[in-house]
Amino acid sequence: MNIYLTCIGLALIQLLLARSFGSSIPRALAWIGVVAAFSVMHQVAIDEPSLIRMVTLCIVLLAGMKWIVYREWSAQRNRSLSWSRWWMFSALWFGMDPGCFAGKRRNCEWKSHAVTGVNCILAGAILWYGCYYFQLRNVVLLFIPMSMVVHFGALRLLTAFWRMQGFPVRILFRNPLKMRGFRDFWSRRWNLAYSEMMARTVKKPLTPILGEKGSVFAVFLISGLLHELAITVPVQAGYGLPTLIFIVHGIFTVLENKNSILSAVACAVLLIAGLPYLFNEKFQTEVIILSRDIFTLTELMKP
Repeated sequence: MNIYLTCIGLALIQLLLARSFGSSIPRALAWIGVVAAFSVMHQVAIDEPSLIRMVTLCIVLLAGMKWIVYREWSAQRNRSLSWSRWWMFSALWFGMDPGCFAGKRRNCEWKSHAVTGVNCILAGAILWYGCYYFQLRNVVLLFIPMSMVVHFGALRLLTAFWRMQGFPVRILFRNPLKMRGFRDFWSRRWNLAYSEMMARTVKKPLTPILGEKGSVFAVFLISGLLHELAITVPVQAGYGLPTLIFIVHGIFTVLENKNSILSAVACAVLLIAGLPYLFNEKFQTEVIILSRDIFTLTELMKP
């Protein structure tokens, strides 16, 4: 029970600090607070199963990044969200643009998002069950249905919900099969909440210091470190691999001159080849395979 109370407590403390103080907290102090909260959660969850460690650590880290994003957003023109809008953004939405919850509600198209979300969940669940039924262990084959259910299904339904409420939230995952290169994939297709977060909290502050290409590469470097916290730290294995993968993609992104079929193919090949290293063997066994076998619960509940 202590681990869950600690997780909720650390997340709430960061969210309350973000809304209460906004941009008045120095940027460096906010980052130190996020690292401190993550470190405490890491120590409390040190002896827990990997899946529980990953979930609790990611919740605390997500709350911390909401804090950092809100601090940077509120620093522009000294703006803020009301308390109710703040909780909508911070606790009930995975996007990283507080501005979507500012201003008056408006009429937003949402039905197509709901249809797409439902279809992705149904198709992904069928493929997911197929992976369970045939006991497939290939990380690429497992990642596809899980991503369809969560990234392109559940999150798309959440997008539809908030748009139905009049908040113009944007799609978080766009069709990766239409990517046209490294920059197009990372900035316009995959995990746009994360891309927006990194653009606001890393790229923008560092561009005056490192220049455009230097700040872009810094985004990939820090992304690798953040993925270490979300993937390798929970299972305490595979250290350095996520960072290496993001460094490689960062190099190709910086060197990329324009979108092309060749660039898109190269990006796809590196993504597929890198998945077994991004999700190391221990993570696959203790998190991904365990998630695959969620259907075992339905078998246990049968009379």
